Amino acid sequence: MLFDPTLCGEVPSSQNTILTALLCVGTFLSYLPQHLKILKRRSSDGISPYFILLGTVGAGSNITNIILLQFIALQCCTVQTYGACVASLLGIFQVVIQGTMFYITFILYMSFFPEQNKYEELADGAEAEGDSESRPLLLPWSSGSNRGPPSVEWQTAMWVAGAVVLHAGICVLMSGLLVTLVGPYAAPTRTWASLLGLFSLCLTCLQFFPQIIKTWRSGSVGALSIPMMLMQTPGGFVFAYSIAIRPGVNWSSWISTFVAATLQCVLLVICLSFEAQAKSQRALDEAVPVVADAEASEAQASENAST
Repeated sequence: MLFDPTLCGEVPSSQNTILTALLCVGTFLSYLPQHLKILKRRSSDGISPYFILLGTVGAGSNITNIILLQFIALQCCTVQTYGACVASLLGIFQVVIQGTMFYITFILYMSFFPEQNKYEELADGAEAEGDSESRPLLLPWSSGSNRGPPSVEWQTAMWVAGAVVLHAGICVLMSGLLVTLVGPYAAPTRTWASLLGLFSLCLTCLQFFPQIIKTWRSGSVGALSIPMMLMQTPGGFVFAYSIAIRPGVNWSSWISTFVAATLQCVLLVICLSFEAQAKSQRALDEAVPVVADAEASEAQASENAST
C-alpha cells in the first residue's frame, strides 16, 4: 500500500494537542529528579538491574510500536502545515521522550554502579594463601587488595547492558527491513508493531516487581526518587489516556503505560512508608544525645549542689 495523502485529513483536536504537549513536558521533567539523585549520590545503589532491563527494553519496544503504527503521521508532514504536522507527531514525541529518559536512567545506572558492589571481597586468609601460593598469577580483578572476582550483581548489570543493546539493534534492523521491503502499512509490519506492543506490555507488567522486591528486602529507598514517582504515578494514567484517544492507535500502545502507572503506585507507597520510618529513626537518633546530655548536666548539677 502506497502513501495516500487523503488519509491525512484527521488532525488531533486542540484539546488533545495541548494535553499531549503538557504531558511531553511533564514526562521530561518527571525523570529529572531521578537523574539528579543518582548524579548527586554518585551511586545507583538500591535500583534493581532487572527493573532497568525490563524498563529499557519495554521502552524501546514501545517506541518502535508507536512509530510503526503512526508511520502515516510522519509521511503526512510532507503535505500538512507545520502546526498540523507537530500536532500529529506529538503522540510519537510523547512516547519517544519517555523512552529516551528511561534510556538515560539506564546509562546513569551503569555509569554510577557502586564500586563496592562490583567485586566480591576475599577473606584475609584466602588473600594470604593466594599471595603465597599463586603470586605469579595476576588475575584481571586483582590489584593488590582483597578484591575478588566480579560479583553476581555486577555480572548481572553487564548482562543487562548487553541485552539492552542487542534488543535495540533488533528493533531497528527488523523494523527497517519491514518498512523497506514490504512497506509501513503492510500486514507483516503492522503485526510486528503489535507484537512489540504486546511484548512491551508483558515487560511492563513484570518491570516493577523486581524493584518492589529489592526495595522491600532492603527496607530502604536507596537511589530511587520519590519526587519522580509522585509526578509519574498520576501522570501515567493521564499519559495512557492521551495515547489511547489518538487516531490510528490500538490498545497495545497504551495498555503498558496504564499497567506501569498502577504498579508504580504500589512502589511509591512502599517507598513513602520506608522514608517515613527512616525520618522517624533519624529524629530518634538525634534526640538520644540531647536527652543524654540533659541527664548528664542534671546529674552534674545535683552533684555540685550536694558538695
